[in-house]
Amino acid sequence: MDVAEAYATWPDKGPLLHGRRLTILAPSTRLRPGETLTVAHVHEVVRTGEELYVMGPKPVYGEELDGRLVTPPVPLGDHPLVPGTYDGVVLDSPAVDVNFEPTEYRFDGPGRHELRWQVDDLVSNTLAVEVVAP
Repeated sequence: MDVAEAYATWPDKGPLLHGRRLTILAPSTRLRPGETLTVAHVHEVVRTGEELYVMGPKPVYGEELDGRLVTPPVPLGDHPLVPGTYDGVVLDSPAVDVNFEPTEYRFDGPGRHELRWQVDDLVSNTLAVEVVAP
């Protein structure tokens, strides 16, 4: 999946907070048991005067599946969206950063699941996944 292209038309982006947003998206949110869900992560800044650190892929922190943390928590010190130690391309906003490692999940049986990504006070959209019997 080309994340930047998919994001441009994604209907359920995360809420804006102080000109920033987090969004998670997937090629499909309807799966069969045993299929892999691949989740892409986007950090967007819509206001001017900010910087995005777009080199990656960067690890994802603070992702929850069904209300349970499934990636490492946001680390203390170096911030995952605005790193203190960084030697790479920086874009001036407005801009979009799609260079995060994708996360993957498999579900054994039918059911509904919800994913959410949170970094500090930024909370993504909720990605609802439906696993259906074959």
